Amino acid sequence: MSLAPVPSAPVLVPVPRTLGLGLVLVVLIVAFESMAVSTVLPRVAADLNGLALYGWASSAFLLSSLFGAVLSGVLGDRRGLAVSTVLALSVFAAGLLVAGLAPSMTGFVLGRLIQGLGAGGLGALPWAVISTRYPEVARARMLAAVSSAWLLPALVGPLIASVIAAQWSWRAVFWGLIPVLVLSAPLCILPLRQRLNRPATAQERDSRRILWPALGLSLAAGAVIEGLRRPDLLAWPLVLAGLAGVAWTARALFPAGLWRLTRGLPAALALRGWAAFAVMGTTTFLPLALHELRGLSLTGAGAVLSLGGVTWTLGSWVQDQLERRYGEASRLLRARGGMVGVVIGVLLTALGVLGPLPLWVVGVGWVLSCLGMGVGYTSNSLLALSSARPGQTGQLSGQLANIEVLMVAVAAGVGGALIARVQPLQTAFTLAFAVTVLGALLTWLAGTRLQQPRK
Repeated sequence: MSLAPVPSAPVLVPVPRTLGLGLVLVVLIVAFESMAVSTVLPRVAADLNGLALYGWASSAFLLSSLFGAVLSGVLGDRRGLAVSTVLALSVFAAGLLVAGLAPSMTGFVLGRLIQGLGAGGLGALPWAVISTRYPEVARARMLAAVSSAWLLPALVGPLIASVIAAQWSWRAVFWGLIPVLVLSAPLCILPLRQRLNRPATAQERDSRRILWPALGLSLAAGAVIEGLRRPDLLAWPLVLAGLAGVAWTARALFPAGLWRLTRGLPAALALRGWAAFAVMGTTTFLPLALHELRGLSLTGAGAVLSLGGVTWTLGSWVQDQLERRYGEASRLLRARGGMVGVVIGVLLTALGVLGPLPLWVVGVGWVLSCLGMGVGYTSNSLLALSSARPGQTGQLSGQLANIEVLMVAVAAGVGGALIARVQPLQTAFTLAFAVTVLGALLTWLAGTRLQQPRK
């Protein structure tokens, strides 16, 4: 989903074929980095003696990407997509370099924060380019190509990253992406040098107004995460100030009633947020838990993540087939049914990792979780988008993306804080899974508050 402005009446120019190839390559790089980091993070924390900052390695990336996406959209509006793309690619590459050279976990977290600023802009780039440079008849094909670009990294990314980390170094996972990024950059940048001559739309003006609230939300959520992690007297003041900041800035970014699960659009956004909290939040510490509690190698943990990624893609395909066969009327049932799968799947995954159930149950639970996300997550997004009034689709797309990033960052931060502060690790992981299972239950509760949009 896009945080970048989506023009309502773009002036189209001929589209070079290299632009489509460049977009797909950029998405492949960002997707591979995303899948790889979760796999090698246990090795990074061990080498840098940085278990205390484990959660921040994910949260810093996510929170900075939230602001980076909005900043990239504003810059693209004012200076053109070529300028915003150059900046996003450069910042992302700089973050890869800093993370790969990091002498300590603090330096690694800094690298991840820099990566997030660039990745936020790159994540929004395909949607901005497709909506402004491609004719209506070609947009569906390009969107499908961009979405499919996540399949290969989901399938092989964790396995390749674990092999590279085992045979050479986890640092090579980051360094190896820089040359690929440099080679693919011109394919995106050169075709975007021609600016579109048109006035700013209302949605683009809205994107400028949410720039500072987005920064405030990132900083406030970061304060909550750091407060939970710290064992000193600053802990609770940071948590309370952060919660107040999140409540204040969220008013400018999300509709009223979000946290109360008000029926309709607020419930749909809440469902998306809590589902991301439960499943993607679990992803941030699942490889470490499998490694520490069950003795799995990074390759074994990566195989679990790959299985989930492929299953999520399969669920999205199943959802599409159900949409074609049964139409819009089935979206509500699909969204609720998918969230039931998330609840059961996350619970089974937790019990398999923690020990009450056999290890193979982890695979069953993770498949069920990701299948539920593939079916229910997308169906819920379609429900939300169909409830948007004319001219509000771009704003709603930004809200869908914002709530996802925010809740995954918080889940990663809470899990990381428990791992840093609670001993032994068995207890820390038990509490971390309890938090994500609770998030899954709230996902189910939000599903009961969904309603079919009125025509």
